[in-house]
Amino acid sequence: EHLDTIDVFKIDCEKCEWETYLDWLADDLPLLHQLLVEVHGAPGQTAIDFFDSLERAGYLRFHKEPNIQYNPGCIEYAFVKVETSFMEGKIL
Repeated sequence: EHLDTIDVFKIDCEKCEWETYLDWLADDLPLLHQLLVEVHGAPGQTAIDFFDSLERAGYLRFHKEPNIQYNPGCIEYAFVKVETSFMEGKIL
């Protein structure tokens, strides 16, 4: 079955997020309306590239929560896909 959109994509892959995030944005995949990701550590420039790439692709971060119960080194983020013009401040 071919899907145009995946409503919620949740991933907790124990550090693979830093190596796979560009794959989530590939044109040949269905649109991911919401991304829920737990990040593990923050590997310097890779973390900056991660957040910058998601923002350029039109993903707005709307939630951030440390995982204090199991691993305080992990942070859970939630992003929602919006029009890139919104991210550029052209739509209010």
